[in-house]
Amino acid sequence: MSSTNLLQFPLLQFQCRPPSTFLFPAIKSHLSVVSIPFPSSQFLHNPSHGSASFVPMAKSPKSESSEQKFSHEGSVIESLPNGMFRVQLDNEDLILGYISGKIRKNFVRILPGDRVRVEVSRYDSTKGRIVYRHRSTKDPSS
Repeated sequence: MSSTNLLQFPLLQFQCRPPSTFLFPAIKSHLSVVSIPFPSSQFLHNPSHGSASFVPMAKSPKSESSEQKFSHEGSVIESLPNGMFRVQLDNEDLILGYISGKIRKNFVRILPGDRVRVEVSRYDSTKGRIVYRHRSTKDPSS
């Protein structure tokens, strides 16, 4: 192949190829480049071929994830390390609550006695994610 489309890096002592080729080290004392074309027709969907394609999604839609969680309210009983809390729910269940990413990111302080909203997974009802801290009903001027 012509070396006009190859980039030379004298410090690295190997040739870089476009992403559609693979590099294989040779048995010789230096590295040689073997070019294998990428069969794009097998991996990319072309609408002109008329074949259906399956696109895997990283996350399920928002509606399905909200259906699998139960939202409860309760009060924080005890503060534990690493953003974990013991939460007494209104239905008298005692669960282990951990703070959500947005609460952690916004530095929301949760103290024992605070009212919180907890999303409890239906698969493990002993743990839940604290998603909201209710504002206190006390007068802020006192």
